[in-house]
Amino acid sequence: MPQIVQLEKPKVRGPDPYGFIRTETAQDILRSLALVQSIDGPAITMISGAPGIGKTETLLHYCRENEEAIYVAIAAGEGNPGHIATTILRQFGCYKKDGNDLTAQRWQVGRYIGASRILLIDEAQNLYHRHKASGTKGSGFGWLVAASEESGFDLVFCGDLTLQSILTEFPHLQSRMRRPVIIKGAARADVAALASAGDIKGQAEIALLTAVAGLPGGLRNVENVIRMAAIFAGKDRINGPHLKAAIQDLKLLPKGGK
Repeated sequence: MPQIVQLEKPKVRGPDPYGFIRTETAQDILRSLALVQSIDGPAITMISGAPGIGKTETLLHYCRENEEAIYVAIAAGEGNPGHIATTILRQFGCYKKDGNDLTAQRWQVGRYIGASRILLIDEAQNLYHRHKASGTKGSGFGWLVAASEESGFDLVFCGDLTLQSILTEFPHLQSRMRRPVIIKGAARADVAALASAGDIKGQAEIALLTAVAGLPGGLRNVENVIRMAAIFAGKDRINGPHLKAAIQDLKLLPKGGK
């Protein structure tokens, strides 16, 4: 009988020294990252979510807590294998690639990363980029998977909500995904976690912040409102009027809101 891996579900805590708050969404992402690393041999997962729900902050937190994790963000227009190789190698202080041969570059990247590590690719939707030489689109996905399988490291693709639909065009890759996470928007529980970290516990106040989280920007809006409300509150505990003043000052009134 195969061994069942038990992964502890962490409790919601306050912010760490870097300001990270372990929301329910963050816990869901961290559980998938832990699962991938618990599997023998290279494994892959996907994090696809709306902007502002804490994807990047969670990946960076994981890197701070796990010396085996490597974080790389792919800029728009730099999703081809050559650019990816350069971006990864610079994480190791290496600025010279093994020529222009993509196979050689893949082996070089694999040597630097090594087995039993996990590579976190943020803004992975930018890998869906047309390669001028071959005319193919999204070759960066296959190149990274090949590097992962050859060298034995785990791989995480993290991006916006388009990433989920992009990967449907790569069935061989989609079938390799272990416990993918898809987040369509900021959850009320996540808003409550941020509010609790700011010593805000009233249901009316959380409802205000939840409405703000529904605007473009998600939880970033909530964090900004809490910071501004703290300024208005001074030494007092943040309350509804402070939050309303912050929302108005930041021009974040929900449509039709007052």
